[in-house]
Parts: sequence; C-alpha cells; structure tokens
Amino acid sequence: MKKIKIFLIGGGTGGHIFPLRNLVDALKVREVDIKLIVADAPLDRQIVAENFPDIETLFFRTGKIRRYFSFQNFVDVFVILKSIFVARQILKKEKPDVLFFKGGFVGFPFLIAIRFLLRFRGKIFSHESDILPGKLTILLQKHADKTFSNFDQENPMPLFYAPKFVEKVSEKSLIPRILITGGSQGAQFLNEIFVSNAEKLCEKYFVTCLSGKGKAVSFTNKNFEQFEFLPADVLSQKIHESDLIITRAGANSLFEIIAAKKPAIVIPLPSAAKNHQFLNAEFFAKQSLLRVLLQNEETSLKLCEEIESVLNDKGLRENLAKSEIENKAEKIAEELVINN
Repeated sequence: MKKIKIFLIGGGTGGHIFPLRNLVDALKVREVDIKLIVADAPLDRQIVAENFPDIETLFFRTGKIRRYFSFQNFVDVFVILKSIFVARQILKKEKPDVLFFKGGFVGFPFLIAIRFLLRFRGKIFSHESDILPGKLTILLQKHADKTFSNFDQENPMPLFYAPKFVEKVSEKSLIPRILITGGSQGAQFLNEIFVSNAEKLCEKYFVTCLSGKGKAVSFTNKNFEQFEFLPADVLSQKIHESDLIITRAGANSLFEIIAAKKPAIVIPLPSAAKNHQFLNAEFFAKQSLLRVLLQNEETSLKLCEEIESVLNDKGLRENLAKSEIENKAEKIAEELVINN
C-alpha cells in the first residue's frame, strides 16, 4: 500500500518551524512519508540540524517582498519568479498527497505554483499561530481544504513546540529563577533592560538570558548565565525550570509558556506586523494568564517592581494552574491523513 506523502512547508523564523516538530512526531507513528521544506537561510538550517535530523529536508531558496522600501525588492522579484517554477518542478516530480503550510514567505512560490501552473490534486492545509492571520494564511484561505488556528474561537487548534519536560530540575537554586528571551528579532531591547537592572536582579534572582545571535551582554555574576541560542528542547527545559519568564509575544512562545503554567511578563514587539504581538498578549492578559508591560522609556524603571508583583500574584498562578491549553498536533495529524 502506497504511503501518503506529506510536505510540511514553513520557514524564515523559528515560529514557522519549531511547531512542526510535534506534528512530525505525530505523523511518523502514522507511517507516512514526510518532507520538510524550509527557507535556505542560516537560521532555518541551524534549527533543522538541531531539531529535525530524522526528516528529509529541502532548503528552498526564494526572495521576499519587504513592507519597506529596499532595492533588494527589485532583485527579489526575479528570484521569486524563478522559485515559483522551481516549486512547480518539485511538486510535479514528487506528487505529494498533502501540503501543509505553516507560514513564512517560503510557502508563497508553492501556493502560486499550485494555483496557476499545475493541477494539484492533493489536499491543502494551513496553520496560523497569531491572533491576526498572516499574508500567506489570507492568500491560502480560498484554496486550503482547511485552515487551523491557535486562536480559533470555535475550534482552537494550538500547534506549538511542546516537548515532554524532564521533571527533575538540573540545577537547583535557593533563589527564584528568571528566564529572559526575546527571540531573533526582539532580543536587543530585553537585553538592554536586563543590563540596566542586572546588579539589582542578580542580588535576588538567578537570571538566564537568551541574548540572540551576536548580541551577548557584557555582564558577569554568580547568579547569571547567558546563551546566544539554545535548541528548542533545551530552551523548553529552561522554561520549565524557571519561576518567571520575560519574553516577547510571539504566539508559539506564549502558548508554550502558558502550557508549562509559568508566570510571564510579556513585552510585545512594537514593530510586529499589524501589532499582532500586542494582540496575542492581550488575549491572554484578559484571562489573567500573564502580565503585559509595554515597551517604552519607562519599561526599565518598572521591571524590578513588576517582577516582584508577578511572583507574588497568587491569582495569576491559580489561573495558570486551571488553564487547559494543550498541543493539538495529534488531532491535526489525524486530519492530514484521513480520507487519503
């Protein structure tokens, strides 16, 4: 019996790739053929090397259209046109039964290829992490057999990186542990507000700072450690071992933190498209599952006070304990293979 062939397409940021790990695991037990298609970029290659060594991966080169003026846009028009025809060749040769789009511009050439350049007879699915749909999700809505969403009001289908935590804390601490992580785009500001408060924080807490590539901070203390980058499973363990997380408001991070039932101070990235990070954070703040702190000149001055307040917020802890957020990778996998 011929195995179902599924292409998982996403890339450009960790949020478009990390959640696919759980979906891959759910699909592997169903004995299907899986191919991962991500952007041909250093970040994507590193994520795949550390998290998907067991999956055949295609690093796909394409350009992108930026929302700001850039001469690179003129060059990328030709790169995108070429990538559309390359995508067509791949689809024509491989003949996948299912396409699953997770997000990122890497999916655009495949969408155009199946829409205009060949008759694709398989099924098309997409998944949206943020509360406001991205451009690819909007384009796919007319063509996808089904679109899953973390924030669907009627049938939420969260898909985020959710490993099985190791219950034993690797390094016990007599003081509360704080994890600061800003991701690839938003790390710099979080690094700066930490440095402004570093001495005071490390008197009371053990602080782990995920500073981002090339953004390491100049600070040393017995109660401080930093990493420029961590594999997803190690970062998840750090989340589990922490007493409080300071982070941006990417949907995948928020779902993972709340699923781990950890208090968080969330500082949305102001430059995020459609202000979606603020809206992501606001959704959970209204349920008293996290605390939102806006990025402005006073953020650094408020940080220590806000940390103390959140750590002592019994109501927030009770709400987190009652929350029922769970990864729906199994249910999504089931829908991808059914009737094929």
